[in-house]
Amino acid sequence: MCEVALLWALFGLVAATLVGIDTPASPYSRTLRLGALGFLAVELLIPLWVFLDLRGREEVGEIWSHVSAMPVVNVFGLLGYVEARNRQRD
Repeated sequence: MCEVALLWALFGLVAATLVGIDTPASPYSRTLRLGALGFLAVELLIPLWVFLDLRGREEVGEIWSHVSAMPVVNVFGLLGYVEARNRQRD
């Protein structure tokens, strides 16, 4: 899950600027950095939720944890996972 590791690194980089540590993200405005931090938080929470939900289900394939970990595409991966999960329930 290299994608998630990259997201964590970017999250740490941006978060560090908010506590006064100089990073390459420091020149950007505080509003932009807060927006980026929020975006990265959502990008990290989606694969976490899918992973935790998959642990309790065996009928839905594990491929969804990888699809939901791809940045930006993970919103579509989440929608696909929820649809597959609902189909298995029916």
